[in-house]
Amino acid sequence: MSTTFFYHPAAAVEQCVEFDPSEATHISKALRMKSGDFIELTNGRGELFNAELIIEKHRVSAAVRKLILSNDGAVPLHLAIAPTKNADRIEWLVEKAIELGVGEISLIHCKHSERARLSTDRLQRVSISALKQSRRTFLPNIHDVANFESWLSGINTQQRFIAHCIEHLPRVLLRDAIRPESSVCIAIGPEGDFSESEIEQAIKASFQSVSLGSARLRTETAALAGVHTFNLQNQIAL
Repeated sequence: MSTTFFYHPAAAVEQCVEFDPSEATHISKALRMKSGDFIELTNGRGELFNAELIIEKHRVSAAVRKLILSNDGAVPLHLAIAPTKNADRIEWLVEKAIELGVGEISLIHCKHSERARLSTDRLQRVSISALKQSRRTFLPNIHDVANFESWLSGINTQQRFIAHCIEHLPRVLLRDAIRPESSVCIAIGPEGDFSESEIEQAIKASFQSVSLGSARLRTETAALAGVHTFNLQNQIAL
């Protein structure tokens, strides 16, 4: 049976960290763990620790005992996506992308976007839950919604792709374009797709136009397909 897995951003060797009330209740009431029980604990920065629980009434802490060698690694994938009108679909995408493996997520506002704002606080909670579920040790950065043009100027990955469905514009399959062991950015547009001017701007910023296949996918499905394609090409452990 695997050791129970938790997250705390301040976890470090020989430190004692206290869990928030919600996590404390989960540990002591739902899981019925006791003082002296050992857990695995990550700080979301690639480190995995062995820690001992200390439970005192309503307070639950973990005394970090030692660093554990982890087979997990940082995923050099930056996923950009235009938030959907239904926020639940983006939350689902964030959860599944983190379980599969992603290093960074940006929310972008495009010409055809259906939503201009989205709470990253909620997405952060979803991401932590997904991190614990998948037992990964790197918590991806999730960036607030940014204008597409300004977002483009900050991308410096080795490979950059913009996925769209405009058939008269040249595209290649993403699976054929990704080079293994390269840092990659994949941009996914809104349900109404990127505009032609946005695609032109991306190409000027060294992005390559790509297709995810012949089927027309929903925004969140396309994003997950992109994440999965990257991980397959790079043999990221699932």
